[in-house]
Amino acid sequence: MYELFILGQLMDHSMTGYSLRKAFIAIAGGDQAISFGTLYPLLDKLEQAQEISLSFKTVDNKRPQKLATITDKGKNHFYELINTTVAINKQTQLTFLMKVNFLHLLNQQQQVFVLEDFQNFSKDKLQHLQRRQADLRNNKHMVQADIDDVLLVKQLQIARTQTQVDWVSQLLKQRREA
Repeated sequence: MYELFILGQLMDHSMTGYSLRKAFIAIAGGDQAISFGTLYPLLDKLEQAQEISLSFKTVDNKRPQKLATITDKGKNHFYELINTTVAINKQTQLTFLMKVNFLHLLNQQQQVFVLEDFQNFSKDKLQHLQRRQADLRNNKHMVQADIDDVLLVKQLQIARTQTQVDWVSQLLKQRREA
């Protein structure tokens, strides 16, 4: 997911590590950040794989900053990542946010692929939450007050996920009609 993010961000223009970190926070939200301890080793790894090149940018009265620029090999890898179905893990939601952030870099067919994958994930998540909600109503191992509280949380999760399903479906419809 981090490689997809870095390569996608660099598709438009070269960026410093600090700028990449700020862009990540803008996409992921203030609750999530990529640490410099993760970011800089990954930049070095991408440079070793010849997917980006790193140079130093001199700024007045400051120490030089690493400037990352994507290579043709990196562009090819970005499109491979975009055209791959997202694996289901704890980073799935964030990976889809990254892919949606890069829709402007994709042709219509690629956009539809990404959005169909996101839609399938979102619908599966909604069905899972609805099943968990139904299972909770009949849970004999919990006291009713706990069940009621958990059902409130499930209600919020279902509402959020339904909104996501509706949003992705609308976006997909627009892309298919384009």
